[in-house]
Amino acid sequence: MGAYLNNAATTFPKPPAVLAAVTRFLAQPPRDAGRSSGDAGISAVCRRELADLFGLADAQRVVLLPSATYALNLVVQGLLSPGHVSGRLPVHAITTALEHNSLLRPLEHLRRKGTLELSFLHPEDDGRVHPEAVAAELRPNTRLIAITHASNVTGWIQPVEEVASLVAGEDVAVLIDASQSAGAVDLNYAELPGRVFVAMAGHKGLFGPMGTGALLVPDATLPQTIVGGTGVRSDSPLHPAELPLRHEAGTPNLPGIAGFTEGLRFVREQTVAKLGSHRQRLVRRLRAGLADVPGVRLAPLPKEDGRAGIVAFTLSGWDAGDLGYTLMESFAIETRAGLHCAPRIHDVLDTLPDGNVRASVAAFNTEGDIEQLIAAVKCLAEAPCAV
Repeated sequence: MGAYLNNAATTFPKPPAVLAAVTRFLAQPPRDAGRSSGDAGISAVCRRELADLFGLADAQRVVLLPSATYALNLVVQGLLSPGHVSGRLPVHAITTALEHNSLLRPLEHLRRKGTLELSFLHPEDDGRVHPEAVAAELRPNTRLIAITHASNVTGWIQPVEEVASLVAGEDVAVLIDASQSAGAVDLNYAELPGRVFVAMAGHKGLFGPMGTGALLVPDATLPQTIVGGTGVRSDSPLHPAELPLRHEAGTPNLPGIAGFTEGLRFVREQTVAKLGSHRQRLVRRLRAGLADVPGVRLAPLPKEDGRAGIVAFTLSGWDAGDLGYTLMESFAIETRAGLHCAPRIHDVLDTLPDGNVRASVAAFNTEGDIEQLIAAVKCLAEAPCAV
């Protein structure tokens, strides 16, 4: 029968309403109402859904973007530009070994230009980067703490609320990558003190189409890095300065935004707590089943908090890539193998250079999917395996 267990990359299937919304927008004449001065239309509806999901009162502080990568780049490029710190000190940022290349690479590009000092923090045995470790790295020229809410390799959930509290009132912003947590782990923006940015992908736990994402911003002071057409104020030589158009340029992906809106409605109807609980139940069953297979090495999951829906493992005698390929070709089970665009965490897990196999679940996975993967790995651990 097969099973789709690669939801940490992109959730599948999508709710029927998502498919219907995308089709509807592609089947009708394009009307870019979302770019009028009043932001009428589907863009405004999507902003409101996102704001309500994250407890954000002002929907104009929701910036709609093509991906979390764009959102992360906007903040990194905007806040860590040369000269942001007075004197000759370069800007300093703190991040973690858990991060995805969507964040690591923008930071590294600035570091190699010589304009950024960068500190990396490793998680402790409980899978968390503790606020005390963050506090120890703060410097007079620190301007950003960039941290994932949930690792895309291990599912380890980070204490982002505590990190935000640590620097509230200081001239230090916090950038949270919620790509893996959004839709499954609660995050109330209204309860995050200080200057906090939250980046997210639309196509993962929020069940939108690929090519959608968002950035929640605390105010309208983040410098603009992408400017261009907006469909309004065409006589002005400058890009509009007010939110949300301040950070949106070019023709918006209205079919994608329509689908994203329906994905958000699905999450709100199901509730984040229920979706996270469903993932956690499947993760615990999968970990228990794989733990009984000789040769399987599971990435640790402290407190068995599986709300991120991720189980990473290796199998003795198997290259991770070969194992993932065989699971797909011989058992029709789709996982993800390799470094998962997050190389530094594999140093922590001691899974370099091949990485591991990641199975990830979401709303539409069942216990039957889990049992299929357990049986397949058990078969491959035996010699020979009767496929």
